[in-house]
Amino acid sequence: MKDKFINKKNIIIFLFLFFFVQNSEAKVYKYGTELENKFIISKKFSIPLSEGKWVAIRNIRVTFYGISQTINGIARIENNELQELIEVYKGWGMDKYMSQINTIIQEAVFKNQYDGCYERSEYYFVEVFKKGSSHNCLIVRHLETIKELTNPDDPQLRGVGAQYNKYIRENNIIIPEITLASEHSFFSRTTGGNWYRIVHAINPKILNSPDINSFTEESSEYHRSNISKYPEHKKTMDTWASISSKNHKRLEKIFKAKKHHLLSLDKYIKENDVEDTKKNVVEDLKKLNELYKSGAITKEEFKKAKKKLLN
Repeated sequence: MKDKFINKKNIIIFLFLFFFVQNSEAKVYKYGTELENKFIISKKFSIPLSEGKWVAIRNIRVTFYGISQTINGIARIENNELQELIEVYKGWGMDKYMSQINTIIQEAVFKNQYDGCYERSEYYFVEVFKKGSSHNCLIVRHLETIKELTNPDDPQLRGVGAQYNKYIRENNIIIPEITLASEHSFFSRTTGGNWYRIVHAINPKILNSPDINSFTEESSEYHRSNISKYPEHKKTMDTWASISSKNHKRLEKIFKAKKHHLLSLDKYIKENDVEDTKKNVVEDLKKLNELYKSGAITKEEFKKAKKKLLN
């Protein structure tokens, strides 16, 4: 039995390395299912959704040797353009083959050369708790979206975005070339022994981002090495860091994280992050209206700029 399990190791790693999760009571969404208000993972775990219609695109359920894993991925599309994507992975039944499972999780989370819960130059920040087999991790970053979906750096992940790419192709969805993302990972045998990974990616327009002119991960204005040169982009990323930190603190409560598991995230949190974004939009609309009234821009230019701000 042990040898057979070891032979399945690559399959487990393959599923674990990508995004997210369930238990026997967890909900699995069929491809194309529409959602509003809540993304229900199980009776005790749901994610509140921003206003609008969401659609289920990715779903995987795998069980072998008593170990179960699910992935649910949903997206919010507006004006035929991707606005948000959330993917949730849950692995349970981890009380079996404990030593091997612990090793697999540690390798996936901390020893993956392409991505993981450790300092990397492209991350805006990473916060980690690690002790024994337990970990709690938050990564805030930007992504080169098309590359992540079609040709990620990790060769083991090439092809895992097939369901997303199918939906994008069939519905002619516009994909932002750069997205802002948060990645959340939690595992502890003292709180149930389930492994959760959650990825939330957003179109920067949601936070009233300035225009983006560089579209590779390394050259983007949102790259940590470049962002100090772009104060307005940094303001947007700081707002995203605040929102992501608040979301992670809510997840810690859902996962019943012990006090010593908790991450120190208060330094990233702004109490009025969303309100500040709305205020900036209002101020920009006022300035735009003044430009139009003064004759500095045409009616057509005014309408186009106003639509962009409101989106």
